[in-house]
Amino acid sequence: MKVFAEGAWSRPPKIILGIDIGTTQSAVAFAYLYPDGPQSLHRSAVAFAYLYPDGPQSLHRVTAWPGQEAQKGESKIPTLVYYDTDKNAVSFGAEALKPEIAEKAEDEKWQLARHFKLHLHPDAMKHKHNIRAQPLPAGVSLLTIYTDFMVYLLKHTKDFFESRIIDGQKVWAEHHKDMTIVLAHPNGWGVKEQNFLRQAAIAANYVPSSKAISQVRFVSEAEASVHFCMFHGDLHNRLKPNTTFVVCDAGGSTIDTTAYCVKTASPMLELEEKKASACVQAGGVFVDGEFEQHLARILDKVDNLDEEDRDEYLRKGVKDFEAISKKEFDDVERQYRVDLGAGRLKQEDLGIKRGTLTLEGNVLENFFDKCVTQTIESVRQQMSGLECKHILLVGGFGDSLFLRRSLIEEFGKNGCSVNIANDSTAKAVADGAVIWCGKLSVISRATRMPYGVEINDPYNPREPGHGGRPVHRHDAGYDYVTGKWSQIVGRGVVMNAEGAMRESYWRSYKTPNPRLANFKVTMFAYTAEGNPNPWLRDAQGNMNRGFEQICEVEADLSGMRQALKRKTGRDGDYYYLDFTMALQFGGTELQAFVEWEQDGETRTGPASILPSALSGAQA
Repeated sequence: MKVFAEGAWSRPPKIILGIDIGTTQSAVAFAYLYPDGPQSLHRSAVAFAYLYPDGPQSLHRVTAWPGQEAQKGESKIPTLVYYDTDKNAVSFGAEALKPEIAEKAEDEKWQLARHFKLHLHPDAMKHKHNIRAQPLPAGVSLLTIYTDFMVYLLKHTKDFFESRIIDGQKVWAEHHKDMTIVLAHPNGWGVKEQNFLRQAAIAANYVPSSKAISQVRFVSEAEASVHFCMFHGDLHNRLKPNTTFVVCDAGGSTIDTTAYCVKTASPMLELEEKKASACVQAGGVFVDGEFEQHLARILDKVDNLDEEDRDEYLRKGVKDFEAISKKEFDDVERQYRVDLGAGRLKQEDLGIKRGTLTLEGNVLENFFDKCVTQTIESVRQQMSGLECKHILLVGGFGDSLFLRRSLIEEFGKNGCSVNIANDSTAKAVADGAVIWCGKLSVISRATRMPYGVEINDPYNPREPGHGGRPVHRHDAGYDYVTGKWSQIVGRGVVMNAEGAMRESYWRSYKTPNPRLANFKVTMFAYTAEGNPNPWLRDAQGNMNRGFEQICEVEADLSGMRQALKRKTGRDGDYYYLDFTMALQFGGTELQAFVEWEQDGETRTGPASILPSALSGAQA
């Protein structure tokens, strides 16, 4: 337990739960804040906080997970779920790696869900990086896997909370229904993926659907990581105002990098994003994949090796590589050994003796090259145009000595320090998610992509973009075409957390009494590189490459009838409504709402975000 904020908690008792479901490892942390208590952090592999008036703001990590009870300080667990032939989840986390579970799984034909987070990545990200995720267990949806895994996380967190907190059972019973759940996700995820996680939280009984919007919050992994660094590394005492630094969260599947500038350091740390955060698919699982392919080719050449033994040696070899050589590799001049669990297996021409494979350092370097190159390039892009003094490296892949040395060699020559902010027993993101919720140090953020809406454009036969498009007649008495892109905010725009970007629009109606109770505006984003096409749709009405429907903003504007204005067009009277679309990024979650003028005052509609469906997420 460690205090993460000065002063005692002065508000009603509160539990904050921070969850990081990673590609290979997951974690939870919590804080229990209560009157007069410290603001401190506890760890599980879930982080949670229980806050009570005048109490310490402290954070706890959930540890002692089933299957790794002997590793008392370990708060990370493998992101694994076994399903039996009836599609029931039967084993999770570290327990799924036990030899007896592996034997039972083989005998009873269980299926293993691993790396399932890759299936949730946005389509644009998957296509850009050519991600080929492992198939999900047959007949089990991605939502089911997330729900089952989150049920498992919550059950152990509840047990841990009740046994570690004084009067834990009573406290949990009284306050868990109102706890705040903070879910961390890669920089590249947006409204659709956040909604998916929120639905999983509802299905896992974290919150009822009626409270899901207010109690389930989201933070990017990079932003959670910077709060972890400030807290555990005590860096906030060493970073002066106007200091620029980059956080590189090297995780299982993604490398998330974000550049920050210290606006103020005292009495409260305030950070500003300097540009749009980056997210590339270059995490540790891709190094594992390169090694697995290499080992498979070697085993295919072993004399008289049956398929069952080959698969077993492959599985054990990959596991040993992930645990040892992957982290230790740092020197291309030395040799590294990987235990295949193969007993007396020997074939010296392939480098195998006594069941151990020996690899030259320059061979291991090939497994890392692509990921390290992409990581360096991502960090370089974040630093471009900035006077960056520090790089903070966190995340599971950040444990790689080779990645660390590569970053130091690349950026240290220009006077930029590379600081390792990792704790090998914990996940920075879970801790950081709780601290983020309690402190909210980032006061401005940069948009990662352009956002906007589809509008009509007055028809002009001489306008090249209008050719071949269906022409419609407007209530105002003029011809128009559809499919035009109207941008509300561009990529890389730094927005104050409390500010909003606005754009004015209007709609027309033939009647003075239109139905305004379900006023909807569809929001789109441009997810490709470069500048958006001026047309969101082609002449046939198909969405142009790079555009993606994000959500619908719905508002009850029944009270706006008095704001309708009558005009006379070429075809007679019509009524129109002026309104403003506003976008806000107060947290890391997109917020959109409608504004209008009525009786000389600006009114704000009670808007709700209706996320668009995730393609393939339910499969």
